[in-house]
Amino acid sequence: MKKLLVFALLAASPAFAGRVDEIQIMTTEDVEFTLNLWQNRESYQITYQNFTTPSEGHDLAVQTKLVVNTANQGNQEWTCVTQFVKTPRFFEITKTVCH
Repeated sequence: MKKLLVFALLAASPAFAGRVDEIQIMTTEDVEFTLNLWQNRESYQITYQNFTTPSEGHDLAVQTKLVVNTANQGNQEWTCVTQFVKTPRFFEITKTVCH
């Protein structure tokens, strides 16, 4: 029975890792959109990204810290929180707020 449980956990690990990767990609893309980094082609570096406590009515949240290098303003540090709700298929972003 233990072998079956270990096999089930190992089989689920790649699927879980794939979902975490997808959440990371969705979060990064939404932060880029929120800060208008795509249009301005600003260079940036993510210094921190991890799960955080979601606000009320949300199921998941990711905090992202990044440094944006702008030509006219130098380096700007941003902290963004992206909120998700669970859908029948996966998760959906409801909002990203950056300070």
